[in-house]
Amino acid sequence: MPAQIPPESQQIGRARGRLSASSLTTFLRCEKQWFLNYRVGLRGPSSPRQIMGTKVEEALCSIIMHRAPKVDSLEELEEWALGLVEEHAENALNDGKKAFDSALWSTGNFDNLFDVDIVSKLLRNGLSLLLEEVKECYAAGGGEHEFEIPAPCWDNPPHFTQPDKANSMIKWKDEPHEFSDNITWQDAWEIARPWVKDPRNPEPQRMYHPDKWAAGECDLVFRWDGKVRIVDIKLGDGQGKFAASLDTQLNFYAWLWNETHQSKCEALEGWYMTNGYRKLVELKPLSTQEYLDYHNAMKNWSDSPTIPLASPCNGEQGGCYWCSMKNLPYKVPEITAPAEKLSSIPSRVNVSGKLQGAWGPLPNHYGELVLGAMIKSGQKMVTLEEAQPGSYPAMHDSPQDDVVVTGALPGVWRGQPRLYLDENSSIDTNSDLELTRMGMLRTKANVEGVILSCSKRDGKRSDGRPWSMMSFHLWDGKAVAEVVAFGSAINGTMLSLKPGMKVKLTSAELGWREGLVQLRIDSRTTRIEIKD
Repeated sequence: MPAQIPPESQQIGRARGRLSASSLTTFLRCEKQWFLNYRVGLRGPSSPRQIMGTKVEEALCSIIMHRAPKVDSLEELEEWALGLVEEHAENALNDGKKAFDSALWSTGNFDNLFDVDIVSKLLRNGLSLLLEEVKECYAAGGGEHEFEIPAPCWDNPPHFTQPDKANSMIKWKDEPHEFSDNITWQDAWEIARPWVKDPRNPEPQRMYHPDKWAAGECDLVFRWDGKVRIVDIKLGDGQGKFAASLDTQLNFYAWLWNETHQSKCEALEGWYMTNGYRKLVELKPLSTQEYLDYHNAMKNWSDSPTIPLASPCNGEQGGCYWCSMKNLPYKVPEITAPAEKLSSIPSRVNVSGKLQGAWGPLPNHYGELVLGAMIKSGQKMVTLEEAQPGSYPAMHDSPQDDVVVTGALPGVWRGQPRLYLDENSSIDTNSDLELTRMGMLRTKANVEGVILSCSKRDGKRSDGRPWSMMSFHLWDGKAVAEVVAFGSAINGTMLSLKPGMKVKLTSAELGWREGLVQLRIDSRTTRIEIKD
């Protein structure tokens, strides 16, 4: 079972600071693309292929979760499995079209690229690879099938890593498979079925490094032959620009599996749905220190969030968009009072006071578990909080006494000033640096600029409750900053925003993400004006 209890309490928490397979492969492919995508959060438009890659994978996993009927031959089993394809293909196509149509920013013509026949062919190719596993399992007389956490199945309840957070009002079907004395094709299907991400479970189904600096989510994990084999599902044919990243991606999963499980990963494969190609990947993960070195290189990246980049890439690596632009397709906006340049927003302050009331780890507004404390000066008390999980682990090691907090990021949450600490912050007993009075902390910003990108995410928390988050990136002619809104703060005006529009934000809340400014929309106090 790849999934472990997430360090975040909610699914919305996706810490950008963790090393993942996608961030690693992007970093190795183009460091500038990585910086804009994973540090700044700036992405390109959604495409039909990007969306359907996820939907086809989910459809194949849904078919895998079915339990086979009693059949007398491989041909009958294949006929039954292929009989599930059209329904799941239609569902995947409808879900993909809905996601594409509802995307705030997209490119391409969905209907020209995908239809039921195309999606059905992709699923049939995936099933052909799975049936090869079933055939081998049958020829071997069966295999291992008794696991503490079995492969998910529609006929059995889902497994929750945090059962106390699951919706107890939902009743799940629970009908165990009865194995025959001699192997049957139905048994072989049941035994060979891999672990997949269970769509009934709203929890993050990822592996988390014990020290929380790396995370990853597998597509398929086979265990029936006594060996752990990790498989990644790809929509393509194995010939595209991204194909070279498969080895790095799967070996990262193998390393992470070995770090988080008693068993060891012994084989890696990529399954390409366009042509049913099974690629065997050499098992050669890097060492923990080598992965940690990459993580530290990302953490220590010191470029500033300006667009276009001073030295754009050549755009030949695959996935490059903003990082390859020499000129943006928009005019430099005129900034009018009371708005200011994004670069004018103060980033680091130093304050003094009495440290007290250490707390946490508790969820921040992203649901990520962070440490916190309070600092008091006169009658003014302000919350100190890690800017992201693990960014200031020494929070509770500081003396509960008079201190000087240096390099803190000023912000606000729910109308109250807050100071965020990261690797560039410190808590000392004294300092010669210039101090800011806590009553004078900056908590709001007035900004103006052109929207470069926008996106919206919806999902469910671990307890099943829905969440929504919208973000867009504002460009003032040079610097770029992310603007986010949660839940009820997402209104009709925000949903009408498109790239190229000029907007002015008055009284946006000041926050920080990865050490970079992140503005938040407060439905009560922030004003959004769309300019001509």
